[in-house]
Amino acid sequence: MKKLLLIMSLLVLTGCNGNIENTKIDISSAQCGMCAITIEDALTKADGVKKALVNMDDLKVTVLYDPDKTELKNLELAISDVGYQANEMSANLDAYKRLPNCCKLPEDR
Repeated sequence: MKKLLLIMSLLVLTGCNGNIENTKIDISSAQCGMCAITIEDALTKADGVKKALVNMDDLKVTVLYDPDKTELKNLELAISDVGYQANEMSANLDAYKRLPNCCKLPEDR
């Protein structure tokens, strides 16, 4: 159902503005639903982001964004800044330390 909503959102946004791009970012350090909410929230607050949807089964977040307002590096930085690895960008260590235990990697709990 979430994938269908994402596809529909993409079609609507693309129809209104041809400058919307779709990318997937690996979030291999995400552990739970709270992680998904934190990552989606951080991305939707980022400049140029139209929609963000985490898939915990694949440990990826799909992001719809305006490439005239932001770039992949900024999206990865938004995720890192809340304590998660984004593609090859490491998590911000201070933010990671502040995460609840359920959101930390098993070896750090």
